[in-house]
Order: sequence, then C-alpha cells, then structure tokens
Amino acid sequence: MVTPNDKIADIIMQYPFIKERLIERNKVFKNLNNPVVFNTVGKFARIIDVAKVSGEDIDELLDFINGLIAKSDD
Repeated sequence: MVTPNDKIADIIMQYPFIKERLIERNKVFKNLNNPVVFNTVGKFARIIDVAKVSGEDIDELLDFINGLIAKSDD
C-alpha cells in the first residue's frame, strides 16, 4: 500500500505502468518522463510533495495509485 511518505521514484520503479496513468490523470506528471527530473527530484519527492505540486488531493491521489496497484495484482 502506497503512503504519503513513499517516494514517487520508488513507486514507479516497482510499478512502471503507474507513470503513464499519472500523466493521463494530470499533465504536471509528464515531468516524470524527463530523466533529469526523475533521477533527481523523483528520488526524494514523496507522494505528498507530488500531490502539492500537482494540485492533487492527497487522499484522492493515494486512492488512485493504490487502486491501480490492486487491479494489477488481480
């Protein structure tokens, strides 16, 4: 289960399909496609930080990510 303090890079490394779904959800996430951003900011940016920058509600973003993970485990 993804929590607010999990790092975005760790989640995407474990569940690569999430990156595209995040980009579809909010165009701010397209920065994750930039290797420089991903390899620097992504390594320390937590989900709560990403939610603030993107204007996402943290609870809704966590539900979205955890829902994607749950569906992939089926």
